[in-house]
Amino acid sequence: MSKFEFRVGVHDGLIVVTEPTSQFYAVYGKPQGQRRLMLARRRPTKDQRLVTQARKAANAKARELGWIL
Repeated sequence: MSKFEFRVGVHDGLIVVTEPTSQFYAVYGKPQGQRRLMLARRRPTKDQRLVTQARKAANAKARELGWIL
């Protein structure tokens, strides 16, 4: 199983997750009144492990920011 090296940041109220090796990116937002992040857009990929790990990285950042529990 390969290890992804994500970069996670916040830009204009959105969490942006990138994985430079694969050029993958995903952008998540938290709609007002919602308890979870929603995917706004991402680069298409068939690698579901990459998608799952990117979402986990985004959720960790959202918890760090106090957006979600």
